[in-house]
Amino acid sequence: MLTKMDVTHILTDALRAQLAQSKADALSVFENENPSDLFTALTVAQRTRLEEVAADMFNQPARQFSSFENMINYYYASFLYYGQINFLTSGSTGAYKKCPHTAAMIEEEAWGVRPEFEGVKRVVGLVPCHHLYGFTFTLMLPRVLQVQTQWLPALPTAPWQELLKEGDLVVAFPLFWKYWAELGTKFPQGVRAMSSTSPMKDETISALYDLGVEKFTEIYGASETGAIGRRHYAGEAFEVFDFWDIDVKDQIRLKRKSQENWLVLPDQADMESARFLRPLGRTDFCVQVAGINVYPKHVEEVLSQHPAVKECRVRLMRPEEGDRLKAFIVPNEGYNESHLGIIRTYLSQKLTVHEMPRSFTFGPSLPVNAIGKAADW
Repeated sequence: MLTKMDVTHILTDALRAQLAQSKADALSVFENENPSDLFTALTVAQRTRLEEVAADMFNQPARQFSSFENMINYYYASFLYYGQINFLTSGSTGAYKKCPHTAAMIEEEAWGVRPEFEGVKRVVGLVPCHHLYGFTFTLMLPRVLQVQTQWLPALPTAPWQELLKEGDLVVAFPLFWKYWAELGTKFPQGVRAMSSTSPMKDETISALYDLGVEKFTEIYGASETGAIGRRHYAGEAFEVFDFWDIDVKDQIRLKRKSQENWLVLPDQADMESARFLRPLGRTDFCVQVAGINVYPKHVEEVLSQHPAVKECRVRLMRPEEGDRLKAFIVPNEGYNESHLGIIRTYLSQKLTVHEMPRSFTFGPSLPVNAIGKAADW
């Protein structure tokens, strides 16, 4: 069951996420300013958006609030009455999907993942808890482990040797661990780490062990399902948690053992054995940019509406190119690379910071390979 403090954490992180949408660095969502002051400082558009998101999360019509405290009280009462919260997919295009989770499902998942984290003495949370991953592992998991959560800003340059202690579980995300590995930060003895939200690169996992992490856990899951499986080492498949049944006759389906309904796995995946799977990619073609879900197809749709653009393609950069989106443009007659400035201005009015392509390439036709399939550039 959620407490009023839980609802406060959820709405505070939802508030910070609205501010982060206008900033180039997604880590700004973890700033520690007073939430009531942040609420007061929101623009009209930001407050309206926050009120819409909160209403969708707690299954209520959107309404205005005179203070952040009033919002917290209202939605805490709503959860007590309905016993349900909707976690939202994505967050960058506005076309998110509501994924309902009842109090019973929440409790079942927390107890279901608990055996993986026996011996943890404290959870250090670096992730927002208005999304399911942060909610499960910084609010619910500590409760069933009977340990405290210490929320800290996700700053890779923080003095972690002083902040962390033996028995800590650091709940973070791939971008943070990438920076940690690049900085070569050593782990204090006896510290565990975990990650989710997007795939971890094998080289980052190996680097964390080289830097002294006692145990690394990568969680595979989705807003629709919650945590599905875990792995510990580079190259491993994910072992499905025991509270799931699996059916692989025609397609991979999952069912919580306490429920009747089967769910189709939200990703393409290969089953390597009865309870080990290897995700191959999201079926909704979502990618992550600085920790934020982005849909390249949505960016393509917006870009293609500009009169200078005949055809276009948008995709995530290769690792050696960067970690943002890039665009390939086939210009209409009368347009060329010299018109990139007006295209950028147009996109800046239509897209979030994370959706904005970092590089643009122009050419006479979209790139394809020898057999005519879409190719990289």
